[in-house]
Amino acid sequence: MRSQVILVVVTLALLGVLAALPLGEGSSWPCCDNCGICNRMIPPKCRCNDISPHGCHPKCNKCVTNTLTAAGDDDGTGPVRAYYCADMITNFCKRRCSPAPAAAFLGEVF
Repeated sequence: MRSQVILVVVTLALLGVLAALPLGEGSSWPCCDNCGICNRMIPPKCRCNDISPHGCHPKCNKCVTNTLTAAGDDDGTGPVRAYYCADMITNFCKRRCSPAPAAAFLGEVF
């Protein structure tokens, strides 16, 4: 009888934890493929070095724009803008935005 009570209590506690988890919103941010600097806090706050030609994620507070030009750019394309998020976010580098290459898991050199 006592083991059944313990089982019910553990089950209810587990259901409470699962109910408190946020539902998936279709957004995998924050995530990072190219981790930058991290501080020594536990858990660490990190900055991501990922760049995008399309802009930062809407939740990014410090979106930095860089304008890149090539020397002797005579083809008429003009400068290219690159964006990155300069936020320091807890566990920013914990999840990748894109799948890791298979070679990284096999120990091969790229």
